[in-house]
Amino acid sequence: MNKWDMRTHEVAYLLNPAFCGRILYSTIKTYNEILNRAFPFPLIYLVLPLVLHKQTRINISSRTQLLVWVQKYSQLLIDFPRRTRELVPISNEAIEFLLQTGKIVLTPNGELEIVPTSRTLSKTKYADSEVKECLTKAEHVAKWFASAGKTETIYIVLGVRP
Repeated sequence: MNKWDMRTHEVAYLLNPAFCGRILYSTIKTYNEILNRAFPFPLIYLVLPLVLHKQTRINISSRTQLLVWVQKYSQLLIDFPRRTRELVPISNEAIEFLLQTGKIVLTPNGELEIVPTSRTLSKTKYADSEVKECLTKAEHVAKWFASAGKTETIYIVLGVRP
């Protein structure tokens, strides 16, 4: 990952830790609420490649199970492993940001939870329609992950090797 002063303005603005962290926060929070358990850490690397890729984001729907969605939109996953690899450093920065600001904690089992005493982040404050869409789709991804089973299964279905 390039230092901040070496990044293009587009990358620095669009993939900044606060924005990406907000997307991850929505996913973790929704997953925690649905299953009443912590979010598996390895799944964090699948969220941004799904939500930030516009064509993929447009077609995400929690009304469709993940496996059915993958079969229906398999063309969207052709370069998904590459996108996932490229966004690992961005995901890491976003997680570090959330940990440092006290919005999430890493459990002793290596999973992620929302800090219950922290203020919930607003979904609409300082957000335009595209940001709101990203946050909504992040919640849909959390619902997919909550109902899809094991982490390994989700990785296999999406064609990614850890």
